[in-house]
Amino acid sequence: MHTPNSIEASFIFFPQPQLRGDPSHVGLRFEDVWLTADDGNRTHAWFIRGDESENPSTKRILMLITHGNGGNISVRLDQYREFVDRFRFIDVLALEYRGYGLSEGSPSEEGIALDAIAARRWIDEHVASLPKDERPSIVYFGRSLGGSVATRLASVMPPDGLILECPLLSIPYLAKTIPPWKYLPIERFIHNRFDTESYMQEVRSPVLVMHSEFDEIIPIECGRMVFEAAEGPRRFYVIKGAPHNGADYYDPEGYYAVMEEFLGVLMDEKH
Repeated sequence: MHTPNSIEASFIFFPQPQLRGDPSHVGLRFEDVWLTADDGNRTHAWFIRGDESENPSTKRILMLITHGNGGNISVRLDQYREFVDRFRFIDVLALEYRGYGLSEGSPSEEGIALDAIAARRWIDEHVASLPKDERPSIVYFGRSLGGSVATRLASVMPPDGLILECPLLSIPYLAKTIPPWKYLPIERFIHNRFDTESYMQEVRSPVLVMHSEFDEIIPIECGRMVFEAAEGPRRFYVIKGAPHNGADYYDPEGYYAVMEEFLGVLMDEKH
């Protein structure tokens, strides 16, 4: 028998259990990481290593990536490769949510929030094991629903910077843009709210919000309102000509240039 919560979850989460490959298939060094959340759920992640530097004091970035509501961490292997090629001294922790890919459990907003906290704790342990002059800047990168995951984490465990691509404002707001839900008081009954706007009001880290110009799933005004809720240093970038998925393919030079500039400012401020 389906509970109201499980029925709601089926409209929000679209996990795929089968991985399409792993980072070695695009020439990247990686290791499997298993995280245990506070409720005991075991969650899978990949720790992907970027280029090494002969100079141990070279500025590095460690980026936690939280993906959207569909697929799993293997969907964007190409972008992990692109990050390593473009930013060189970057390491990536790609987090898989519970119920997705190899991770245990079933997805829910509260459960995924626990998975994200477990990922940040792993990062903190990794960073603490490094000499002080080799410790990286920590950046969260959240796409779509993952933008809400990253923003919620940033509100309680601040990063050095937060990057959001096509973030939703909240599930109730999004539901009200879709017939027939726009005519019904559905917001009263939604448990998985992913209220990015509220989370953003507690974030003080520098924020970059990028949103597709022709986003057909999460309207660009959602990204603008998330951006306006940011209290700290912030920047908004319109991804030219792009729909919701594969935005970086439509405006790659602008997309990566604004990200590189944002990361460069973070590195200069930290060091």
